[in-house]
Parts: sequence; structure tokens; C-alpha cells
Amino acid sequence: MKIIDTETAIIGGGASGLAAAIAASRYGCGNVTVLEKMQRVGKKILSTGNGRCNLTNRNITPADYTGDTELLSYISPDIDNAEDFFSSLGLICRADDNGRVYPYSNAATSVLDALRFAADSSGIRTVCDFTVSEITKTKHGFIITNGETQVKAKRVIIAAGGKAAPSLGSSGEGYELCRSLGHSVTRLFPALAPVRTDIELVKSLKGLRVAADATLISGGRVIDRQSGEVQFTDGALSGICIFNLSAKAAEYINNGEISLDTAPTLSKDELYGLIKSTAAIRASLPCEELLTGIYHKRVGQAMLKKAGIPFSETCGEISDKDISVLCNLAKDSRYPVRNVSDWSLAQITCGGIPASEVSDKLESLKASGLYLCGEILNIQGKCGGYNLDWAWKSGYTAGMNASLSLSE
Repeated sequence: MKIIDTETAIIGGGASGLAAAIAASRYGCGNVTVLEKMQRVGKKILSTGNGRCNLTNRNITPADYTGDTELLSYISPDIDNAEDFFSSLGLICRADDNGRVYPYSNAATSVLDALRFAADSSGIRTVCDFTVSEITKTKHGFIITNGETQVKAKRVIIAAGGKAAPSLGSSGEGYELCRSLGHSVTRLFPALAPVRTDIELVKSLKGLRVAADATLISGGRVIDRQSGEVQFTDGALSGICIFNLSAKAAEYINNGEISLDTAPTLSKDELYGLIKSTAAIRASLPCEELLTGIYHKRVGQAMLKKAGIPFSETCGEISDKDISVLCNLAKDSRYPVRNVSDWSLAQITCGGIPASEVSDKLESLKASGLYLCGEILNIQGKCGGYNLDWAWKSGYTAGMNASLSLSE
């Protein structure tokens, strides 16, 4: 069996793993090895932000996260700003009006290249096509095996990601490795994903988008509210605002609804007056033209059908009561939460190793010398660069602390 001796081994060559490797090297660890199961590191980075890599956000607050948010306070002041970290790697960034930060090139490859260049110039060893089958705690550190190679390390950082987007390398092995070393794992479910609903409610709207306020409701109680563009897909609601609801929606499957206000800039009275005025102006036209101009024609037709208004009527024949029903549908159209889409469509994993099982240096409280970072921990952010920000910062913090501990 081939033997690799290293001071710090990092399981996972994604966002948090590469940041951890760079930090470990910067803080004095002269022998860092990254173990990556895919054929190359950083494959998932290339898919983020529709290929542009929304690497952080300038408006981050703790309120943008769910799960064990106390983990945010464990981040080292040395990486208080992810943009500064990437600037130190030679990457030029820019932000859009919403604070979302991208590489100036608008290409995710620029982000991965900056990380790879830094790793290579620091002498960090990368071993790809390495799927960890076992990790064992020893008197002097850890032994990591894949059946053919044995890696002996004084410190180990598990940065193996979650279960979202398994085609890009995240299939949940990291959780099992943590369990084998004494950790527990909270319930795991896909998030930043479409929310599945009753097919018949969205069938005629497939492919359409509407601006809306989306509210998750259960038992008459508002759970969360997000605003943005909602996309109707095959049996599901999608779009960034739905993605941001999905983590909480997963807790209310068959016990919650998403209410869409598809006229968010108008009050119900304003909308009523607008529709009534349009009905008078288009009195001789078929009623299916009533909402044309407010909504895409197919959206308007779906609302008329749901309101029970026959298409045989003209706009002038629509009653005030029918207009009120249309207004109610526009301001509060309900879609039961049936499920959250599967792991293949999810961007992140909700759940993970609880904060109670790591120190404020992100070191395991179950196995000394083991550090955890990134998606494997129980913390999740919303869309817009928040999850990658956590990946860089937690990875850097874990790598720094692992390296410093070698000289203690």
C-alpha cells in the first residue's frame, strides 16, 4: 500500500477545502495535502452563480443564515472580509447593486484559478480521484485510507461538503466520516431548491415567471416571507425567493402553504380599481383579455379559470364579485408544500454537524486534531453569495487553527 505522510490533510478540494489549505500553509504548515474524490479540485465552484461564481455579498448579516448561527462568531478576524482574501490571491472583484460580489471577469474559472495558483505556489499537494473509505484516530494523529493509499496526518480538516448536487462531488460521505469519529448529524434535507406543489395548480403556467411576494404559511402563521421572481416549473415553484424559503418549507411538508402575492406593488383596493376600469374599457372583448397587460396572458387565463369565470363571458359581463375574487387570487394564491426538490436540484444542504460538537476554533470536541468547515456544519445561508462566504471563512479559520495547533 502506498503511504503519504503529511502534517495536515484536508478531505475535500472544494471552496472550504482550498481556503483551508491556503490558510494552513500561510500559518506555517509546510506539508499540506488536499484529498479530492473528483478528477480535479473545485468542480462545484465552477457551477456557482450560473458560471460566474457569486463568491460573497457586501451586505452579509447573521440574519441571512439559519441553523447554528453561533458558528459565525467562530470565524477568525484574519478573514473578516472574503473580498480581501481574494484580493490577496490577485483576484479582482466587483459587486452588483444588490451587493453580490463576482470576479471582474464574470467567470467562475477566475476564482478557481486564483485558488489553484495560490495552492500550487505554496507547495500544497493535491491528490485527486481519492475517495476516503476510512479515517482512524491514532495516538499521533490520523490515518486516512482509500483502499490503495494510506495517508498519515497529524491534523485533519474535513471539508467534504454536503449532499447537494452529487454530480459535482457532494454525496454526503463527509457525514459518515464524522460519525465514525463520534459526531452526530442533524436531520439533512435539500435547500436552495424548488418547492414541489400540486401539479394541477402549476401545469398551465409551466415556464412562466412572475414578480411576487412569497410567504410560507402554516396553520395561519407566517413562517417566512421573501420577494422576487417566481418561476413555475414542472410541478414546482422555483426562483431565488422560493429557494430562500425552501429550507424552512422542508419543515412543513404537507403542513404548509406558499402564498403568492403576484401584484406586490398594488394594494387590493388599487388592483380592484384597475381591473374594474380595464373591464369597462374592454367591455366587448373576451374576458380572457381582462388581465392582459397586468399578467402574461396564460397567467391571466389561469386566474380566471381558478375564479370560475367562464371564458364565454366578455369583460363587460364580469361582476364586481368576480373582480373581488380575482383580486383575492392575485394577492393570495395558495400552493401547498408537498416536498422540496431532490438533492440533484438543490444548491446546499440543510443540517449537519451541530455547533455543540466543535470548539470556537472549529476543532472537533469528539476527536482532537480534527477540524470541520463549510457545508458539513449545521449552518446555511440564503442565495446571493452567503454560502460561499461561509465556505471561504470557515475553511480559512479551520486551516489557520489546525496549522497553529501544530506548534503548540
